[in-house]
Amino acid sequence: MSSPSVPVHGKTAAIYRMRPNGFKGDGLNDASWGTGYNGVASAYFEVVIQTEGTPDQFKWRKDGGAWTENVAITGAAQTLSDGQTITFAATTGHTANDQWVIGNLKDEACTESGVEAQITDSAKLLLNANAVPIFTDSGGKNVIEKQLVLGKAIFDGNVTTVTVTGNNGYIVRSALELVAYSFDWHFTAGVDLAVIPRHQKQWKEKLPGQAEASGGAESYFIGGSSFFDALKEAAEGGDKYFLLELYTYEPDGDQTGDHFAVWAAIKGADINAPVNEVMKEPITFEFHGIPKFVANT
Repeated sequence: MSSPSVPVHGKTAAIYRMRPNGFKGDGLNDASWGTGYNGVASAYFEVVIQTEGTPDQFKWRKDGGAWTENVAITGAAQTLSDGQTITFAATTGHTANDQWVIGNLKDEACTESGVEAQITDSAKLLLNANAVPIFTDSGGKNVIEKQLVLGKAIFDGNVTTVTVTGNNGYIVRSALELVAYSFDWHFTAGVDLAVIPRHQKQWKEKLPGQAEASGGAESYFIGGSSFFDALKEAAEGGDKYFLLELYTYEPDGDQTGDHFAVWAAIKGADINAPVNEVMKEPITFEFHGIPKFVANT
C-alpha cells in the first residue's frame, strides 16, 4: 500500500535498545565479543547455545552461512574466524537456543557525491551509535559529521574513495530489543540562529547554526525491566542511545509504515498509575543526530 496523498498520523512508535553483547534469550548472558576482527570484508557473526552440559556447547556461523557445530565452551577467548573471538565467563549454566550477534565493518564501500559518502550496501546503513565506526577518505578529507541512521558522513571537502571500518560498527536487526511501544509522540526540530548586528541597520540579520530536535511521547511499556535497565546502564556509562521508530502512517499495523528512524537519548520517564486507568508513562527524549525518513512498504 503506497503512502496517502493526505497525511494520516498514526502517532505510534517503537523504542529499541541494543541488546547487551547482541544477546537474545532467557538464560545466562556472560559472553563478550573480542575486538580483533581482521577479515578482508565486513561480516556478522551469530553464536547459539546448542546443548547444555559439562561443558555447554555452541554453534556459530558467519554471514548466515553454514553452522560450525558442537563447539565446547572453554571459558577462554575462542576464535570463530578472521580474528573474531567470543569469551564465555562460565562453561556451564547456559540455556539452549540463546544467541549472540555482532556486525563488523571492514573497508565497507561507499557511494560518494561531493562532500558526502554513504555506505552502498543498504543492509549496513544503521550504524551503532554506541560504537561509532570510522569513515576514511583516500584523498585525506576529514569527517565533520556522521549521520548514523543513514550510514553517511559529511567531509570538509570533496571526497575521493571512502571506506568504513568498525568492530560492532553496524546493527544486525536481531541485536535490537524492543523495550517499549509508544503513542501520541511529538518532536520539535530547530536550528540555532546567531544575530549579526550591523551599525544603523533597522532589521536584524540571522546566521543559521547547528540543528537539534527533542520530543516526547505518552508510552505504553512492555512488561519487564529492560527499559529501566537500559536507562541505568546509560547513566553508568554504558550504551547511551535508544533507536526510535516514529510512525506517521501505519495502515497495516506491522511496523512497515512511513516513519522517522533516529538514535536518541532518553531524558526522563514520568511514572504514574491513576486508579481505573490503563497504566502509561510519558517519556522525553533528545535526538542524537539527524533522523531518517523511511517510506511505507
